[in-house]
Amino acid sequence: MKSRKDDILEVALRLFNEKGIDSVTTRDIAKELKISLGNLTYYFPFKKDIVLALAQHLAIAVDEALAINANRATDNILLDYFNQIEAIFITQFKYQFIVHKRYGEIITSFPEVQKFVQDFLKVRFDSWEQLSEQLVKQKFAKSNLVEDCQSHSYILNILALYWHQEFLIYSPNLTDKQKVQKALSIFFQSYKPYLTQKGLDTINPLLIKLDHYQNENRPNN
Repeated sequence: MKSRKDDILEVALRLFNEKGIDSVTTRDIAKELKISLGNLTYYFPFKKDIVLALAQHLAIAVDEALAINANRATDNILLDYFNQIEAIFITQFKYQFIVHKRYGEIITSFPEVQKFVQDFLKVRFDSWEQLSEQLVKQKFAKSNLVEDCQSHSYILNILALYWHQEFLIYSPNLTDKQKVQKALSIFFQSYKPYLTQKGLDTINPLLIKLDHYQNENRPNN
């Protein structure tokens, strides 16, 4: 059974996604829920508290998506990793007010949210380091993937977060599914120089051809 806090966050997420975070006030959220502003602020005194809670929910949603994929794991760690990243990219669309258009500005406008994201980054870097070691151990990648893991992780983090803005500028007519496919291909291009033939044989069939941007702005049929 959903709580009042859950109802508030659900409506806030929908309104933020539809109208943008600047256009929605706590009063707007309360009005949509047909509750008093005092009732809402009992749970979330300020809008920043709602944003922080939604950022935490995004992290939880990502963990849940990873858990679901873990239950579908194969004997190929690189294939499992591809499926995990795909699940993360799909999940990001549900919280598009955070990752679309103004990600950096939104995060830095709320110090508590920025601190949460900074702390979460360490967890992400640790997981990439462990994955790199496993890919090398299982002969999917060469040893220099581990050697370059720290610098490569920065590239991965940028690719994982900022592909939404890239496509809004250059590929606005792609469907969400097409955007995810393209984002996956870009993300895993960064791995290809590190992969062994075994790794390339796994990943290449999963990646779409990256055509020039000008061919992607045609309306979809």
